[in-house]
Amino acid sequence: MNKVDEVFADYFRNWGIRLPTEVLQDRQPGEIRSHGWVIQYQFGANEGGAFLDFYASHRMTNGRHLRIYESGETEDLPAYWDMIIYPATKSQKNLAERKYQQHNAEVSKELKRKGFR
Repeated sequence: MNKVDEVFADYFRNWGIRLPTEVLQDRQPGEIRSHGWVIQYQFGANEGGAFLDFYASHRMTNGRHLRIYESGETEDLPAYWDMIIYPATKSQKNLAERKYQQHNAEVSKELKRKGFR
């Protein structure tokens, strides 16, 4: 899991946030609160190998949902949409709102499945 540690640390290097050593050894889910970030994480595995998933939120930016594989490869996962860009007509506006709500409901369901809040 050295690559996971490196990639995670690089992602949050501007804030000096790292995964605690024991987290990498025990591979237990958890949460980091630091420098305005709330970062929830959990470990898993699939056909691509072992990985760490995290969802990071900060009031000053959009949420991030990312998977880091043992190889160091990353995969963007669905995150909440923070805003709607409204088209010109009322029907387009209604469609945009439905897509926004549907997307965020699906993301919420997936995050809850993972045990994230």
